[in-house]
Amino acid sequence: MNRALVCWLERCLVGVCLILLLTPCAHAQTVGDPAVQILDRAHVALRLQGQETVAPTDIALPLHWDVDHRRSSGWADLRVHFDLTPAARQEPHAVLIERLGNAYRVSLNGAVLAEGRQLDRPGDGWAAKRPLYLVTPASLLRERNELRIELRADIGRRAGLSVVRVGPTHALAATWRDEELMRIGLPQAASVLSGLAAALCLLLWFQQRDRLYAFAALGEAAWGLRVMDTWWEASLLPWPDWALVVLALFWLWTLSLYQMAVALWNGRPRWERWTIAGLLALAPPLVLVGYVQNTSSWVIVWMALSLLVWALLGLRLAWQVVRQPDWARGLMAASVLACTAAIVRDTLAGRADAALYADIGWSKAVAACLALSIIAIVSLRFKRSKDDLLALQHSLEQRLLAREQALSAQHEALRTLERTAATAQERARILRDMHDGAGAHLITAIRQLESGVAGPQQVAQVIQTLRESLDQLRLSIDAMNLPPGDVNALLASLRFRMGPRLTAAGLQLVWAVDALPYWPQGSEEGMRHLQYIVFEAVSNALQHAEASEITLSAHANPSAITIALRDDGRGYDGQRGNGVRSLHERAALIGAQLSIQAAAPGTRVQVVLPLEPVQSPLVKAQTGL
Repeated sequence: MNRALVCWLERCLVGVCLILLLTPCAHAQTVGDPAVQILDRAHVALRLQGQETVAPTDIALPLHWDVDHRRSSGWADLRVHFDLTPAARQEPHAVLIERLGNAYRVSLNGAVLAEGRQLDRPGDGWAAKRPLYLVTPASLLRERNELRIELRADIGRRAGLSVVRVGPTHALAATWRDEELMRIGLPQAASVLSGLAAALCLLLWFQQRDRLYAFAALGEAAWGLRVMDTWWEASLLPWPDWALVVLALFWLWTLSLYQMAVALWNGRPRWERWTIAGLLALAPPLVLVGYVQNTSSWVIVWMALSLLVWALLGLRLAWQVVRQPDWARGLMAASVLACTAAIVRDTLAGRADAALYADIGWSKAVAACLALSIIAIVSLRFKRSKDDLLALQHSLEQRLLAREQALSAQHEALRTLERTAATAQERARILRDMHDGAGAHLITAIRQLESGVAGPQQVAQVIQTLRESLDQLRLSIDAMNLPPGDVNALLASLRFRMGPRLTAAGLQLVWAVDALPYWPQGSEEGMRHLQYIVFEAVSNALQHAEASEITLSAHANPSAITIALRDDGRGYDGQRGNGVRSLHERAALIGAQLSIQAAAPGTRVQVVLPLEPVQSPLVKAQTGL
């Protein structure tokens, strides 16, 4: 993509060069037309400001005031003669003056054809940029014609008179349009292009805040306004105030162009930066001195010094690009050299060579090339930034993916640890249940056998103990499959396991259990604690109450589930052994209220399960509170 962009830029530069090369072709066609007369001799009377009138003399055109009278303003009265045959006077004629200024009055055979500004008001007038095309009435044409051109020349303002062309309108109209295109159309297009480049750079700066874009926008805006001065015929401010504005635009362009180089090269040597800073700092005092002394000498000195520094800097940048090729830096170095060469050439044309008075100048074409180069540079920079951003995004995605994989591995390891901990916890629970339930019964049976008494009563006790142990094991297994919070399923499982023992012991079971709601505290561990409490209550009634009937009731209200077990045995004596203490501890773990009371007759064991969440020790352990 970089190569395609540069190739497109090269085509644009070739097109601009072709326009410059084709410019003399229109002139050659005009010169070759025998009907067009080139008037390059004039009789002139000069009057310099503050001096007497100079004796009239004949001169060769063009008249370049800044070359012939570079330190003075003044007035010139030029008379140019041309002859026309009777046949030629029958068709419309025109006068074409490529450059004329600053203030002027053009007359043909005593009749005024055109005026520009005021001849007697220095500093006010045209800047001699637009070609003057005057169609002459046939009634004014004679065999011997005198074209009189009066002009006022301001010092340092490109005043003067180019050669004059006289001929039929059909022969001069095309040349005049070509001159308008090159002198006005091309600078306008260059200014618009510079403005678009400045707007593009400004938008990029708002997006990325890259200092390269900011200085590119400032430099292109300053250069575009400076080129715009070449097609603004009348200055916005009096002369020489407007010259200070143009010089300030050049100063801003110089600053911006160097800052662009600093941004592209990621810094420049200290001595180079100090040289450019000193050069920029030198401009204001020199301009102020020249303004006070009413002379442009100091400005010319600063311009010459600036151009020398920029020429050396451009060569240095080009050499660095040769050593380390880079498209953006190469365009930057080429732009610096091209702009410096164009300004040097236009300065010499405007100050040193009278023959180049009507010259169009290279700055207009270089302005278009500079705008295209800036667009290419910022485009390459933007593409590089975009590629870096995409690479960074890809790197971040890879790092994020790696981090996610690491987190997934850690999460899987954590889940493995949790499963291991849950397995260990379940093992501990089973061991505790076996120790508290089946284990205790087995120990009791072992002690009964170790006592050595083998009477029928003792054998029956051992058998009962073993049955209780077996029931406890079965209930522990059943507790693993109980639905969480389903108290009805828990009681039904208990009835299924304990029913045969109660029948074998001659106890009648009265079942009064309602349909119970979901118990919020009925986690797996909570269901086991509740199962143990009810089982121990039934087992105690079976072993110690000497009852004939056991009633198991359960009902619910909006706030609690109440489970009650009552027997008609000998009653509760109020003693609190290890078994009763264990029941109270388990009830506290599930947030239940346990009460054991003597009834008339028998004993009543009641468990109240709250339906609203409570901060029991079991809930705190499960929630981490």
